[in-house]
Amino acid sequence: MRRAALSDAIGWDREFGQVKDVSHLGIERNLFRYRPLPVAVRATADAELQEVLRVALAGVRAGSAFTLSLSTGLPAEVRRVLSAQGVPVFVESDAQWMQRVGAAGARPPRVRLLGRPQSVSALHRALAAAVDGDPDLAVYDNEVTTAGRLELLPFLHEQAIAITAHRFGNPDDWSENVI
Repeated sequence: MRRAALSDAIGWDREFGQVKDVSHLGIERNLFRYRPLPVAVRATADAELQEVLRVALAGVRAGSAFTLSLSTGLPAEVRRVLSAQGVPVFVESDAQWMQRVGAAGARPPRVRLLGRPQSVSALHRALAAAVDGDPDLAVYDNEVTTAGRLELLPFLHEQAIAITAHRFGNPDDWSENVI
């Protein structure tokens, strides 16, 4: 977990937490940044606690408004910490979770599935059927890793902003403080 937290911190400090002007044109600013977005995290019955904690750590680091759903409870200390971070934790079956997440108007833009590959694959197929293959729902079902560069991605949305920094060819610095 320490290695994962360090990897998250490095990824955040070097890339995800930065606003970068990749073009350096001067008369135009092309800003690239990441912003948190809501995610529904679902752990299958065979998911390990370490996997759940690792993904929750990434969600908290990204500042995402994510929910955590499991078929069994969490240790009291973990629930307290997640509660203090504003993370709702649900103990529910796969069917209950799909009904809640699939509800019209309540569907998050992304889902992160955790567990053994066979269980995750079956849940992924069931979720796709439950939401009628909605292409607006991105499902991340890869295995959990300590790499912050990978685990932070489901919780972040890339955003590119182009700002004209001139008026009739005369440089205008009004946008220098935009981030």
